[in-house]
Amino acid sequence: MTEKRRFQRIPFRKQLAFKCVKGTHFGELKDLALGGAYIQNPTNYPYLRETVEIAFYLENANNVVIFIKGEVLRVEEGKGFAVKFVEIDPKSFTHLKNIIYYNSPDPEVAKKEIYDFLGECYPMFQTVKYLAVQSLKNELIKYLLSRAFLYSPDKPFILSSGKESPYYLDCRKVTLYSPSFQLIGDLFWEEVRFSFVDGVAGMSIGADPIVCAVLASAIKEGVKLEGLLVRKEPKKYGTQKQIEGNIKPGMRVVLVEDVVTTGGSVLKALSALREAGAQVVKVLALVDREEGGRAAIEGEGVPFHAFFTIEEILSANKAQKSILGK
Repeated sequence: MTEKRRFQRIPFRKQLAFKCVKGTHFGELKDLALGGAYIQNPTNYPYLRETVEIAFYLENANNVVIFIKGEVLRVEEGKGFAVKFVEIDPKSFTHLKNIIYYNSPDPEVAKKEIYDFLGECYPMFQTVKYLAVQSLKNELIKYLLSRAFLYSPDKPFILSSGKESPYYLDCRKVTLYSPSFQLIGDLFWEEVRFSFVDGVAGMSIGADPIVCAVLASAIKEGVKLEGLLVRKEPKKYGTQKQIEGNIKPGMRVVLVEDVVTTGGSVLKALSALREAGAQVVKVLALVDREEGGRAAIEGEGVPFHAFFTIEEILSANKAQKSILGK
């Protein structure tokens, strides 16, 4: 499936300087987007994946200098190189935002891109996001330990993968409980809000409450998202759909899950969504049991993030027992 370009590019010619491990060199900014840029005819070439510091003047703006850090994604000897922006200071961001917005053929798309970019490269937003996530996790771990965590070394649990385990996470006791439901929605929304997506999808029935929780958190901020529920197999009656919800080809979606073990369920949902023409931009899980799921998902070319690992939960459980003297 062909991935759509995440940020629209605008023609923007400007001489610039860039600093890399080989020293300070010069080039010409050819195309510009919030996500990155292409620099042609450089006096030297940086290494692939290294971080470069870029600076250029904005004429007719009191010679304001724009400073940006970028990761080199592609090097074309004799032509130029492409960079993905990874950090920008507040003043430079304001000017870059204005350049993109006022030169964009679609201002509404530009607004969405600006919001998306903030979550990745704007230091203040990154800090606020980190603090919000940590606060929500601190509250949610209490519910995971008191309601979802089960331990039975004498009679191990059988997991969906077929493996046996002395501990089990019955996350539906958390996802289907109103206080923790809201926490989960807000926690996932902190990651989803900067993903520039049209919808949130999940494999039924474990992920259904998480999809609904994210929709509830999004609409509190006035953001409209589609919810998509993926069946294990298509219905054998009626519309015979496998995906419930208003899915459309080309949609950008985040795929959510409660617990990831080997990643089998996520991969089935990913396959169904791709077959329907959707683009899954990332997978988010409440808990990663760290049994191969991450590797399997990332092997499909999709970023994966889990808010908790099983080691975190086991450590928190041990610390709690120590405090209680059990």
